[in-house]
Amino acid sequence: MFRSYSFLFIILCFCMFESWAAKNTYRPTHSALVVDFATNKVLYHENANVRVNPASLTKMMTIYIAFEQIAKGKISMHQKLKISKKAASQPRSNIGLKQGTTITLKEAILSLIVRSANDSAVVIAEAISNNEESFAKLMNQRAKQLGMKGTYFTNASGWHHKRQKTTAIDMAKLALALKRDYGQFYHLFSRTSFYYKNRLFKGHNHVLTQLKGAEGMKTGYTSNAGWNLVTTAKQGKTRLVGVIIGGASWQSRDKKMVQLMNAHFKKLNNQNVKAYTKTVNKITKKTA
Repeated sequence: MFRSYSFLFIILCFCMFESWAAKNTYRPTHSALVVDFATNKVLYHENANVRVNPASLTKMMTIYIAFEQIAKGKISMHQKLKISKKAASQPRSNIGLKQGTTITLKEAILSLIVRSANDSAVVIAEAISNNEESFAKLMNQRAKQLGMKGTYFTNASGWHHKRQKTTAIDMAKLALALKRDYGQFYHLFSRTSFYYKNRLFKGHNHVLTQLKGAEGMKTGYTSNAGWNLVTTAKQGKTRLVGVIIGGASWQSRDKKMVQLMNAHFKKLNNQNVKAYTKTVNKITKKTA
């Protein structure tokens, strides 16, 4: 009898804990956005101005500043960057950089794009600004200049910090700026692998193979941020940028991104066909 009551008590406690956990489990805010590259017109938005944790989408700004320094001639793609103790000690995701060794800037940039490497983000920050704290100040200066009003950076990698925030609309602005300001490097975002010290590193941006015309950009994840993604793609003459922040899983995030982008590509392409047909008919009538 006692054992039966004990068993029932354990089951009751377990059920109460599950109920409490379900109510108190942290769930990041879900944000989504689709923007037309050509017009900057917002085609779809969902909590687009809510401040959220960017996770590794932060690395898009790190890359933006790296491109800027290359364009100004202050650093080169093939310059070897020394790896500090701090950089080598960064948690995963990383590519296992060793203190005292080197990595070229191009390899470091590709490791950010393909593998979201935290260690390489710190290497770039230290190469440009001597330390990550000074680099974060530079990141915030650029964010302000780009009109990213809801964004504040505290580090180069996106490692969680309670003050590090962004919005879906700000990430779209950054994606647009990367293409507009440094189009000569834009093709790097489509890379799905790279070599470092004869080791092949493969990426995990599955949307590159799931969405027709996908050109790249950036994935991100922390338990506080959820599953994040910025995607750029071109179908026909139409190019779109999509942003999803706070996805419940990478699978659901990717599925929603593909659905959103395809839906708006179809809508815009149909509008373009109708506009073209209307113009052709108008010209034909005048000619007749």
